[in-house]
Amino acid sequence: MMWRWVRIRRGLGIVIPAIALSVSAYWSLVLHWQACVMCWSERLLLATTLFGWTIDFPWLVAFASTSGLVVSASQWWMQLRAVHAAFCSTTAPCDVSYFQWGPLTTAGLATLVFAALTALALDRLAHAPRQAKKMGGMLFRSQIHSGR
Repeated sequence: MMWRWVRIRRGLGIVIPAIALSVSAYWSLVLHWQACVMCWSERLLLATTLFGWTIDFPWLVAFASTSGLVVSASQWWMQLRAVHAAFCSTTAPCDVSYFQWGPLTTAGLATLVFAALTALALDRLAHAPRQAKKMGGMLFRSQIHSGR
């Protein structure tokens, strides 16, 4: 049962940022929504998270998803409070959202995505294999999957 959750967790860690990046590309390329500085940083952090899950590098995933959570939550706060940041441009301001459904904006959706990815990353770090006794402390991927 444990290995099944490991596969599901890794699959979710790959699928969630891939879908989020696809939706973000659709908004920019098809709907012509202007992306701000914070949006671009969130996209880069999503790509980093996707890369980290692909190569199975849990510390990179945890750092990128937590950083993305901080950036997206601060942008969401800026959009809800209409606070303009000095580092955002006038052509693509960070406090403007093209989508709003109640308190949920585009940055709110990004915050939910990064919260899910951070939870998956923390679960991955909590259940990381401990140091092996064989081969001088090295644990090979084949030993992890076979349970030896």
